[in-house]
Amino acid sequence: MNPAYDSRSFELTDVVFDGFRKLTLEQTGISLDETKRAMIMTRFSRRVRALGLNSFEEYLEVLSQSTHPERIEFIDTITTNLTYFFREPHHFEQLGQVIIPRLQSEQNSRKPIRIWSAGCSSGQEPYSIAMTALEAEHTGRRPVRILCTDIDSKMVGQTQRGRYKPTELRGMSPEQTQLWFARQSDGMLQAKDELVSMMVCKYMNLFGPWPIRQGVDVIFCRNVLIYFDVERQEKVVRGMAKLQDPGSTLFLGHSETISQCSDVYRRISNTVYERL
Repeated sequence: MNPAYDSRSFELTDVVFDGFRKLTLEQTGISLDETKRAMIMTRFSRRVRALGLNSFEEYLEVLSQSTHPERIEFIDTITTNLTYFFREPHHFEQLGQVIIPRLQSEQNSRKPIRIWSAGCSSGQEPYSIAMTALEAEHTGRRPVRILCTDIDSKMVGQTQRGRYKPTELRGMSPEQTQLWFARQSDGMLQAKDELVSMMVCKYMNLFGPWPIRQGVDVIFCRNVLIYFDVERQEKVVRGMAKLQDPGSTLFLGHSETISQCSDVYRRISNTVYERL
């Protein structure tokens, strides 16, 4: 039967839902509460049908195999990818008007300015960073490199390609779109090479190995911590602190705070923090 026309419904018992919650926490660090039950039903009914299985129990049995490729699909399906260009614009004002000019003015360094977009999703955040950096640096000699990481492998791939539907350019002005993107014959919009060349894209789980060397100038970790419990939030933030020198910058989402890490970061603006 074609999964697209399979009308079977599956029961999500408390035991099975607890299994999804446990696996999600183990694999992603995301803590699911009861309000996510409907989301699990909707998203994973499609995966059960696609695999030709008969129940959520069978699906969890597949996921219990640590090397099964469905584990990648599971992570890609469970993660949320709501994003748009220049989201929380005050961050990009701070980046373009204060931080990039300061880093470019460091006379004794021509090393790349290193920026990490942690949870880059489909790329709107790192491309917003890239555009801001290029518009701000003027005659700056230091190149800018943007590390783009996400737990969703499909999103990492889209970020690397830099191709978007017109409807995915929410947040961009017509002038910015014309300046930084080229319309393709299929109607897609392709980020220009000078933006794409700034991206270093990697799959990464924040609760796995971090293949990042010390000395990251700016970290964007926005609307990521909200999915973790307090203990895991602190683990992530302290891990980031180890990668940054004093004076470096951390951007968080509008509803995130790191009061438990006041010994390593101090708040300098609205959801903007400086490494101590």
